[in-house]
Amino acid sequence: MKLNRLSHLLNPVPPAPKWSLRRRALVWGIVLAAFGGSLAVLWASYRNDRADLKALITAAAARHGLDADLVEAVVIAESRGNPRAVSPAQAYGLMQLRIPTASEMAGRNIGIDDLFDARLNLDLGCRYLASLLRRFEDVRLALMAYNAGPTRVNRWMRETKGDIDEIAERVAYRETRRYLRSVLSYARQ
Repeated sequence: MKLNRLSHLLNPVPPAPKWSLRRRALVWGIVLAAFGGSLAVLWASYRNDRADLKALITAAAARHGLDADLVEAVVIAESRGNPRAVSPAQAYGLMQLRIPTASEMAGRNIGIDDLFDARLNLDLGCRYLASLLRRFEDVRLALMAYNAGPTRVNRWMRETKGDIDEIAERVAYRETRRYLRSVLSYARQ
């Protein structure tokens, strides 16, 4: 008799009730009614933001004589299109610029908040990429320099006697090789 009175202590948690299909449909209906309009607005806003970003990329690329698809590929590889992206290497914004590089490209001191401005970040990033293309005269070398720095690319050039294919496949950092492949892949799409 005592065992029956204590049996609830042996199984203290009753099994969860199964929700019927009708009950689940009702709950989801309420959720969608409450948030569905908001989700539609968020989706439309996301689509507009992507269109605005594409327009900003195209304008910045044209100002600096760059291919818009290449610039868009760099943006995707660097920040996935997030204007507030921050890297562990303290690079900021769409094109993941570091403060010294951005300041040099702008000809003035640039702060972190400045680099979160998509228009300015794209302008400075395109200016930097265009300068690397003029300097190295090869898209692969310019992209490696954008990722690893021009000093390293100059060293790799000396070590390989200017063999760009060898640099791209063997000498460059693994991260830089991956970066180069991903940017070129995005640019071709």
